[in-house]
Amino acid sequence: MEMWEKSPDRYKAEYFERGRKLMTKYLEFGSKIHKMIEDGEYKETLPGLKVYDQRELEIRTEINGVPVFFIIDGYDNDHTFGDYKTGKRPWTQAKVQKHNQFLFYATGLRVVNGVMPRYCETHWIETKEDPVKEHSFWKNDKKVELTGRVQTFRRYFDERELDRMEKDILRVAQEISEAYIAFINEI
Repeated sequence: MEMWEKSPDRYKAEYFERGRKLMTKYLEFGSKIHKMIEDGEYKETLPGLKVYDQRELEIRTEINGVPVFFIIDGYDNDHTFGDYKTGKRPWTQAKVQKHNQFLFYATGLRVVNGVMPRYCETHWIETKEDPVKEHSFWKNDKKVELTGRVQTFRRYFDERELDRMEKDILRVAQEISEAYIAFINEI
């Protein structure tokens, strides 16, 4: 949804034309950190990091007849969930409030569980870049590393937000469907 709304052309290239998915050293690093957390190997590097009853919870369901699939970084049995974000740029409470990914997850969980999640937590895991120590062809090539700093933000949900998200999911699905039909007709 987010990619479609930000860049329909990129979405079409990746999903309609089977182009290469965007992969940067930052996304790759974030994936490694998620794997480290999932495997329980985070304790020495990120002591005190909150983990959840279930890690990497995969959900497949339908919202307004639209099949959806998502993976939540962590889920607790009290209907709360968490997401880990890595990066140099700090996350803020305002950024967490505006990030539709969390509303999307909460909407899907409400459909699956019949209960609206009370809140989610976003754990920003700060990174930095240090010059690569080994010889590198690129003089400005830098290695991504953890700083050890973790900041947590809590985001509460309101039924009306989730109702709007359900409508947005249907709208975006219709837009993508119409664009795909037009793409197929051009071939």
